[in-house]
Amino acid sequence: MGSLDLRSWSVVARDGSPLGTVAEVIVDVDAQSPVYLHIVPHDAPDDAPAECWVRVPCRHVAVDDDERWVVMSDLALLGLGTATTGLVTARVR
Repeated sequence: MGSLDLRSWSVVARDGSPLGTVAEVIVDVDAQSPVYLHIVPHDAPDDAPAECWVRVPCRHVAVDDDERWVVMSDLALLGLGTATTGLVTARVR
């Protein structure tokens, strides 16, 4: 994942359900490795601010180079704050 530019890649759940798009990659410059991804969720409410991003630790995602997907772990979907939970509930509606 270190040398890949993940911006604009699709973010999906483990079952392939689309969740959003990578907007930014936050990098630890000393370690020269990505630490967080900022994700723009799909199906965001109409009144959500344009900069309403979800921050996900890179350790909770996997990268599928062939599909250009960032696959979120179950932990990322269930336990990383209310915004992440919103990604899941938006897909259920």
